[in-house]
Amino acid sequence: MKKLWLIVGILFIVFIASSQSKVDSLLRLCEKASEDQKSGLYLELSFYSRNDSVKSNSYARMAYNLAVKNNQAPEQVKAIYYLGETAYYSQDFAGSIPYYEKALPIFEQLKDSFQLTNCYSSIGLSYHFMTQGAKAIPYFIQALKLQEKDKEYTAEILANIALVHARMHNDKNAIVYYRKAVSLNKAINDSISLAVDYNGIGDSFLNLHQIDSSLVYYLKAHSIFKKKRKAGYEAIALANLGTVYTNYPDSLDKATNAFNQAWIKFQKLGLNQYEADIKQGIGDVLSKQGKYIAAITAYNESLSLTDKYNRGFPLKTTNYKELSKTYQKAGDYKSALKYHILYAQYNDSLVQKEKYEQIVNLEKQYETEKKENEIVKLQAKQELTDVQLRKNKQFKQLGFITVALLLCFLFFILYKYFDKIKSNQVLEEKNELIKQSEHELRVLNAAKNKFFSIIAHDLKNPLHTVLGYSYLLTTDYDRFTEQERRRFAKDIHHSTNNIFRLLQNLLEWSRSQTGKLTFTPLEIEFKRILGNSIKVLHSVAEQKKITINLDYNEELKMFADPLMIETVLRNLINNAIKFTPENGLIDITAKQTGDEIEICVHDNGIGISESDLSNLFRIDSKVKRKGTNDEDGSGLGLILCKEFVDKNHGTIWAESALGKGSSFTFTIPAHTGT
Repeated sequence: MKKLWLIVGILFIVFIASSQSKVDSLLRLCEKASEDQKSGLYLELSFYSRNDSVKSNSYARMAYNLAVKNNQAPEQVKAIYYLGETAYYSQDFAGSIPYYEKALPIFEQLKDSFQLTNCYSSIGLSYHFMTQGAKAIPYFIQALKLQEKDKEYTAEILANIALVHARMHNDKNAIVYYRKAVSLNKAINDSISLAVDYNGIGDSFLNLHQIDSSLVYYLKAHSIFKKKRKAGYEAIALANLGTVYTNYPDSLDKATNAFNQAWIKFQKLGLNQYEADIKQGIGDVLSKQGKYIAAITAYNESLSLTDKYNRGFPLKTTNYKELSKTYQKAGDYKSALKYHILYAQYNDSLVQKEKYEQIVNLEKQYETEKKENEIVKLQAKQELTDVQLRKNKQFKQLGFITVALLLCFLFFILYKYFDKIKSNQVLEEKNELIKQSEHELRVLNAAKNKFFSIIAHDLKNPLHTVLGYSYLLTTDYDRFTEQERRRFAKDIHHSTNNIFRLLQNLLEWSRSQTGKLTFTPLEIEFKRILGNSIKVLHSVAEQKKITINLDYNEELKMFADPLMIETVLRNLINNAIKFTPENGLIDITAKQTGDEIEICVHDNGIGISESDLSNLFRIDSKVKRKGTNDEDGSGLGLILCKEFVDKNHGTIWAESALGKGSSFTFTIPAHTGT
């Protein structure tokens, strides 16, 4: 398996999640399989159990023993390789290397260049994580030689070499290898890997204090992560941009904005531990701005968060260093000396810690080799014991068979017990899925019923009116008086207007349900959206002599999809006109509250009962009411309003009482500017 290479020096060990159903299926196959087949099945069990190192190791050893017994060379070397993988994914890097090295000559003999490359790359990564970069690079070079034709794998190995050089502070060499990886990732159009490479180049240029070059590559990385909607990567890129902008006196506001955007994304991803890094970055900006008290507060908050989330020595050391500098700038030399001493102590401890980790890794490697030698000795001793045991074979066999039967029986009991537990868990999960499916089906059925109801009744009735009056005018035009013909024309106009509004809502609702309605939020002026909505309905309001009062700040701006918000306003105003008697009053207000715009459409119409109020925005509701002039309503408009407000990250609600009018209020994110 290829190893995922990492960014920004953060170690992520990715375990392959086992599929319980797959493991159960493989275990059942093992019961009926021959010995030749079992070695392959145990290898698969080892792979799918990799999240449990004990089980994975056990299955790999069982596969190895069977492969040796049946002289199956490919399965034998694969089992050795899986033993290395199990150690690697449990972060026992020193323990993984001997297995990989043992597998190398066998893969070479089998001419399996792909697995040979995996072994070299795995050894390189193991040494890298053991902070032994000088040992890691030769293995990556060997892997590189074997995979020159596979551009994707070659780019991955080049990036790993760059990462090792960066960790060894060989930043110029790191840039050379990152650029080679960039060239290949461009050729294969792997944009995510390309962005990671750009981020790595930005890190190296920053370490070399070439700030302009670092900024260029961080911007490239951020642009791709944002375009591909990789929120985690984008958050890291934004934090990196904040660090670079801190070096430009005229870009400190940009630095603050970048750090704040990064923190918002980290919070959404649940990565709250990165608040310590963000606070430190904010502290750097404040210190550069001469806001020393605020900077000191930020650094102390970062220190507190570092302890809370156990972020380690490096972050703490940097905070002490920056606190010393800031106190010195503020003229508090006593405090500056105090934190400088702490910085020196932690910096020395950090160096000692790295040396200690190297020694521990070397000791682990030595212990692993020692254990391997002991295993060889034990195997030799076991062979001698087997020779002695053959002398009294008949007597001993009976005891072994008895113990084996008891163990098999115990294993069978335990297996059945755990299998029953797993079956119950699977059954519970399936029941939950069934409940969820039933809920979704009820919603879909309600949507279908609503759609057919609108077509069968709400659309049919006004069409019948149009057809009936148009038929009368066509066949008996001269028989009617001018006043009657005008009344017919007015009714036809009223019905076609209802048909148009209903079809418009149906179209927008169906597009929303089928996913064809695109959500395009923009910075928009509220007065323009409101003006468009009122202009469409002005004549309807005039017919009922309804006064519309407006109360809002003309500078008000929001960040939303203009077509959706216009549809919401149009439906709410139309409903207010519909359920308000002649000479009535409608108030439309808008105000900014924090990061939101709150918009309210209030009328002094007939109001809504408490029972109907709770069902207004539900697709499965039966709420339908006639307007004050007997206008038809489908109930679809409010459902559409809620869906569009939800898409724009807002909320909508209604307040009303019979005979006292209604207020429909919704919120939309305000445009906060840059």
